[in-house]
Amino acid sequence: MIDRGIRKLDKINDTGSSMRVLDLVKINQIYGQTESYKTQPLFNSRILNQAIIIKHRLRANEIEMFDSPRTVATKLIIPIDRNDLRSGGQYLFLGQKGEQAAIDMVMNDQSQAGARDRRTLAILDSLPSFDPFLVREHLRRDGVVPAPCYFEISSADATRMLTFVRREVEPLSHRSLKTVARKPSAAPAPDAPADLAQKLMANDLLDEMEPLRVALQMAPRQFADGVFAWRGMLYYKWVCSEMREQLPDVTSEIRTLRPYGYCEQHVLEGLNVARLGIAEATNRSLQRSLDILHIYDRAFSGLTERSKPLEFRDFLIEAPQLFSELGEMLSVLHHVVSFWHYRTANALVVRITADELCDIVADFAEGLALSCPVPIVPSAQPNVRRLPARRTAA
Repeated sequence: MIDRGIRKLDKINDTGSSMRVLDLVKINQIYGQTESYKTQPLFNSRILNQAIIIKHRLRANEIEMFDSPRTVATKLIIPIDRNDLRSGGQYLFLGQKGEQAAIDMVMNDQSQAGARDRRTLAILDSLPSFDPFLVREHLRRDGVVPAPCYFEISSADATRMLTFVRREVEPLSHRSLKTVARKPSAAPAPDAPADLAQKLMANDLLDEMEPLRVALQMAPRQFADGVFAWRGMLYYKWVCSEMREQLPDVTSEIRTLRPYGYCEQHVLEGLNVARLGIAEATNRSLQRSLDILHIYDRAFSGLTERSKPLEFRDFLIEAPQLFSELGEMLSVLHHVVSFWHYRTANALVVRITADELCDIVADFAEGLALSCPVPIVPSAQPNVRRLPARRTAA
């Protein structure tokens, strides 16, 4: 399919969250000439390795493209002109009817390398988001180890995150690095926290943190992986801080919004039950995320306050095991907040019909793995469709 209506495709890296967009065109432009990019590609197929992949909430007319109902799909976009993304691109949804034939046309590769690419696509499709730390961990488990450049945080997220990271690493910049380097007379730079935060975000810190690597008793490769895990925890802590600020208002609006137009009483009562379940589930997920991040805080304080740097080392080694749980919970919370803001943006009075509200609530309930029933709007109303099936909690 040709999609010339992709809104501002050329601006996607500036506006896209790391959780929603995997912009392989941008990665190629920045890192395409590096040795690691050439020898450790995400995809063996050059076409796939210069695509744009998006987690996309399906519109009503797109749901019928799948054999089984779903609300979110992985959209693979092959730009028509990679040097001018304004021209749009060809696209397909992973898992749609006829996907295999379409992928075969794109790749034209039945070799072992082609099989690896198909497996990589399947992994990306199975994930709730493209949070780089979650993606890296799931690929690693399947034996796919692309170059580090594929796991950079998007420029939009990095810009918003920088102030938060500066505040988080301030204790280290003023205390630990001087102590570890054993140079008590060395005064920190005028804005050492900002400098440290900028380098950590840019993954440009390993040489300058050699004293820390020695103090933590980590091999160079192990330390590089540890710094990646450190960035991951800072990223999750930042996302969690944003969710903590925004979730109360969002869940309050979801719970109290009355559908626009006619709505039968039993539908409204069912919505109220489901919406209460969503509010409770989001609070549980947020609290569990905070509990995991408290483990990081404790380990970091061992480095900066309690003179127990090896606690931080042990945490960095074990941190990737926490990425899956953290990443999956926070991606669901991010989806609830971001989609609700998208749907209600720039509206003095929010108007959502009963069938659309049921659809949104079912989508959120599915992501949160809730078993609470979401009502179906009576079929007597025009343009009504059955809601997607919902999975039950494990």
